[in-house]
Amino acid sequence: MATAPAKKPSPAKAPATKTSAAKPAAAKTVPANAPDIPAVRSAEKALKAERAPKPAASTPSRGGTLKARDLIARVAEATGTKAKDIKSTVEATLAELGKSLDAGEMLVLPPLGKLRITPAKAEGGSGPMKLKLNRGAAAGAKKKVEKEPLAAGGEAS
Repeated sequence: MATAPAKKPSPAKAPATKTSAAKPAAAKTVPANAPDIPAVRSAEKALKAERAPKPAASTPSRGGTLKARDLIARVAEATGTKAKDIKSTVEATLAELGKSLDAGEMLVLPPLGKLRITPAKAEGGSGPMKLKLNRGAAAGAKKKVEKEPLAAGGEAS
């Protein structure tokens, strides 16, 4: 039976010194056995908030698609609230808009415009709808300009 040759001892290495440019310092974590103290809990929340990436609200793009999560993020950013707080409101609003369209109602929503269902050849129950949206003044149409009267209020013309 052959025995394995003994390993040669490796020469002692000098301890490596870390430079500040090598790696950024990692955030300290709170140990699992830390006491349940409000200060510890708040520090733990602050660390989690630092690590969590903030979702950036998508910006409108021409010809793009707006998904529900993007709409929720945009509304949350515009109102200054958290997305999880605004999610149920946005979903309920979209559900009510869908119910109104299913009932055949015309939607008159000033920031959006006037939305109506155009007549379709085959009036089916769940088929696709043809909608017509009139953006009106919301889309940058000409604003009404008041005309200046030719004569003053008490003068005869």
